[in-house]
Amino acid sequence: MGQALHRGHRPRSNKKKAIIAIIASVLAVALAVGIVVITLGRHPGGDTSSAPTSDTAPTVGKTLPKSFIDRNTASPHVILSDVTSGRVLYSKNADAKCYPASLTKLMTAIVAVENAQPDAIFTIGDEIYMIDPQSSRAYLTVGTRLTLENLLQALLLPSGNDAAYAVAVQIGRIIEANDTLDKNAAVDAFCKKMNDKAAALGCTGTHFSNPDGIDADDHYTTAADMLKIAACALGNETIASVVSSAAVNTTLLSGQTVNWKNTNRLIQENNAYSYAGATGLKTGSTDKAGYCLAASAEREGKTCIAIVMGAKTESGRWEDASGLLDISFQ
Repeated sequence: MGQALHRGHRPRSNKKKAIIAIIASVLAVALAVGIVVITLGRHPGGDTSSAPTSDTAPTVGKTLPKSFIDRNTASPHVILSDVTSGRVLYSKNADAKCYPASLTKLMTAIVAVENAQPDAIFTIGDEIYMIDPQSSRAYLTVGTRLTLENLLQALLLPSGNDAAYAVAVQIGRIIEANDTLDKNAAVDAFCKKMNDKAAALGCTGTHFSNPDGIDADDHYTTAADMLKIAACALGNETIASVVSSAAVNTTLLSGQTVNWKNTNRLIQENNAYSYAGATGLKTGSTDKAGYCLAASAEREGKTCIAIVMGAKTESGRWEDASGLLDISFQ
C-alpha cells in the first residue's frame, strides 16, 4: 500500500469496546427524549466549522456526541457519511490536507472503468517495474494476459502497485488512442484523467501525481474529497463487486492461477475486526500518510462510508472506522 509500514495486528481493546457502548447509550437516551440536534452537513465535504448552530438551523435528528468522538478517534482526519441520504454525520479536520497512500487506487479504478470495459483484455508489460522498491505487489509478470476486472482485483485486494502501473499505462494508451505510447507519457495522461475526474466530483483539495499512492509532495487529498471519491467508486458495479470480496482465487487468461486476499480486515471473516455488513472499500499506509481506511457498510438498505486518515497505528484505523459505522447505524 504505497511504501510499506511495519504492521502488527491487535484485537480491538476493551477500552474501545467500552467507548462504543457508551456512545450507543448516549444515542439511545438522546433519541428517547427527542433531543433536537443539528446535522453536521448535507453534502460530502461538510465540516463542523461551517455547520449551522442550534440557534440558527435546528433539525430533528440523531445526537452525535461530537466532542466525545473527537477525543476518542485516533485518526486526525475523519469523515462519516450516510451516503444513502447524502448526509455527513460527523467530521474532524475533513478539509485539511493529508496524504491518501493506497486510497489513491480508488480513483485509479474509477478512471480505468470509465475508459475500458471489465472484460477488456490486456497484456502486462515492463511498466510493472516502474514501482517503488518498497511497494506492495500483486506479483504480476510481464506477458501475463488478463481482463481489466482481473487487474482491478490485483489493484484493490492485495493493493498491488504493479497493478496500478499496469492500469495506468494500458488505460493511458487508450485515453491517448496510441498503442505504442511511451509508458511514462501514458502514466502522465492517466494521472491527468485522475485529476480531471477529481475536479468533476467536486474535489477542491486533491492532486494526484501517481496511480498507486506512493508519497510525493504533489500527491495529496482531504478526507472530505476522499469521501466523494469513495462514494463514486462504490457506485460502480464492477468496483463495488471487487472491494466487497474477502479474496479471489482465479485463473488468468494466460494460465496463471492467482489468490489475492483483501487487505481490508473489516471485509475478512473470522478476525477481531470483521464487521457485519461491510462492503468495502480500501486500505492505505505510507510513512507520510500513516494508516488510512475508506470503509463502507450496508445494513437494512442504508449505506454508510467512514474515511479515517493518518492514524498512528493499524489497529487505530480499524477501531475508528468500525466505531463510527456503529454510530451511523444506531
